[in-house]
Amino acid sequence: MTAGDDRQRGVLSPTGARYVLLIVTLTLAGAFAGQVIHNLVLGPSWAAAVLKCAGRGAALFPDSAFDRALYVSRCTGPVQRREAEVSLVGSAAVLLFGLAGLWVLPRRLLRRAGPLKAVPARWQELADRVAAEMGVRRPPRLVWGAAPVREAFVLGRGGRSRVVLPRGIRLLPEAEAEAIVRHEVGHLAAGDTVLVWLTRGLWWALPPVLLAAPLVAAVQGWRLPETSPLRMLSHPFWAEYGARALILLVVAALVTQLIMRSREHEADLAAVRGQSVALWESLLGGAQPAGRRSWLDRARANHPTHDRRLAVLRAPLTLLRPSLLDTLVVGLLAAVLLDSMDGLGNLALSGTSWSSAPVGALSAGLFLAVGWGVAVWRDTQARGGANSGALRWLHPALGMSAGAGLLVRLQSTGTTASGPMRGWPLLIVLPLAVMGAASLGAAFARLWSSRLGAECIDFRDQLAVVTVNALLFGGALWLAMDFCTMLKVAFAEPVLYAVLLTGPYSASSGTRAVGLAAVAVTALWAALRRARPLDSHWLPALGMAGAVVASAVTRLGYRPSAMPRDWTATWQLDVLTALCAGAVCAVTLVACRGSDGLGPALYAAPAASVLTATVLWAARFGSWRHPFDVWATVLVEGSLSGLVVVVVALAAPAGLLPAWGAGRRTVTGGAAAVAALAAIAAVVALEHFGDAVLLR
Repeated sequence: MTAGDDRQRGVLSPTGARYVLLIVTLTLAGAFAGQVIHNLVLGPSWAAAVLKCAGRGAALFPDSAFDRALYVSRCTGPVQRREAEVSLVGSAAVLLFGLAGLWVLPRRLLRRAGPLKAVPARWQELADRVAAEMGVRRPPRLVWGAAPVREAFVLGRGGRSRVVLPRGIRLLPEAEAEAIVRHEVGHLAAGDTVLVWLTRGLWWALPPVLLAAPLVAAVQGWRLPETSPLRMLSHPFWAEYGARALILLVVAALVTQLIMRSREHEADLAAVRGQSVALWESLLGGAQPAGRRSWLDRARANHPTHDRRLAVLRAPLTLLRPSLLDTLVVGLLAAVLLDSMDGLGNLALSGTSWSSAPVGALSAGLFLAVGWGVAVWRDTQARGGANSGALRWLHPALGMSAGAGLLVRLQSTGTTASGPMRGWPLLIVLPLAVMGAASLGAAFARLWSSRLGAECIDFRDQLAVVTVNALLFGGALWLAMDFCTMLKVAFAEPVLYAVLLTGPYSASSGTRAVGLAAVAVTALWAALRRARPLDSHWLPALGMAGAVVASAVTRLGYRPSAMPRDWTATWQLDVLTALCAGAVCAVTLVACRGSDGLGPALYAAPAASVLTATVLWAARFGSWRHPFDVWATVLVEGSLSGLVVVVVALAAPAGLLPAWGAGRRTVTGGAAAVAALAAIAAVVALEHFGDAVLLR
């Protein structure tokens, strides 16, 4: 048996995506320390400016709370933006420390390796041959290390790359020596010989930045006459600061271990490409150290165990699957990033009409797309688009870890008694939103995946998957934040009105409708380009047709006398009818196919809403003053914005279901009837009780 090309190269490889996790951790730590230092040094001037602006606002607008708040926001804008800038300087500082490690640490290691000597020609010829087999255009230069060198390692990239070999390798059997050289050249083939120093320089960058804030506090305690360093550092604030710093250090250590181990697997797979796995099994099996390592040794080890390396060599696709630890770390960091970017956005956008919610949601959504969505798609692609039960049960872990991340609140250290941002309900709503987006992302991965295997992934595929997952996760996070904000605003029936103000009547309905339309078009194209059984195309078409026809006919033909007849009620009920059509279509597909129905629902449900809205608009064409504006900005926009809420809420539990009904003609044939009956029932209920959901 020989190994195929089941590895992934580039930034979005398993190892490359984990580097993104590490960079985000460093950036968050820098912003965290930067904000605390700002409060220590510039806090008095910030507080004075805020109090001055508040006093002026009260004097200028004594009877208008809204105008007063608007004035204070504009007045304090400069000092708020200064705080955001100092936080970003902290992020830049920690990244610069990390980048400095990319230059300093390799040179330090070379000096410790002692005087280097060129290897004999036959060793260099071996490296040239191995590099050519692996597709490395510029083979590395092999050199002997001094006596202290016990393990081979590789440095640099391109024409400046070098593999430093211990002199003891000359005593090994030829096959084992070649395997060592192949493994080191495999690191060059995987393209991870530069960024790996970011993991090793982590402890040169992260602790100094986190210790900078306590050091500044101690200096201030020494300079100010009314206090002392001990009094400054004994404040309870520093207990909170220390706990958050410890969380960041632990997360950074976990990500580092994930990177170091996955890069070894990728180098192994590059080295064994085209060779007999049995040979490598004998080499690794014979090199198994005697005795059993303790759990602490296993946790601290930068290299995977020999058993694990053998398991990946025998089944390379296991490297592509997201692990439980990956899931927990990604969810936690995503919520921390969401909270931090929301806080920094509030500061940077103070005094403007822009909201910080999209900034935080889209930043965290892009992070989840790279850290989670691409890993799910790689795994799905490797399985030829098949559904995975093990992957489905990682969705709750991702959601719960995101909920835990809300409690970290780096930017609110010392004020966390008020709860998470947007209030305590977000602890429930956000995990559900993340679960829903994860389920939709997995469904899209099944649509987009081909049956050609993981080796056929190209840049366009990666870009499409990242974009769609960023829209799904970013939109879901934005919905969760807006929903919890509206819960505070809506006094009567808060849940119902929060749903309406977040969905069809949202101030951001246009943006959400465009995002859903983009996802729907991409999902439809993915479904059409892949060869599938005929019934898989008929099912969404029949479900959509049944929902559209039944919803439109019922809305136009059934008119109970109790409903209001004014135009405000008419267009709102038309929007809700189109929303019902899309929701019924999505529910029908899930009922017929389980979790496999979520993929077709991504394009069939929006199409059902748009078609229903178009039919209702055409039936009243002569009644609209600006008919085309009404179609685009009222009916379609409102129905698609509301459908986003329904689809995300439906996907959270539906994503945990197994797949069923594939290839059954009775299921496909009954889809239209089920959708029609459900749509009739939904629209009749809306006609009778819809007055409760109309905004006056």
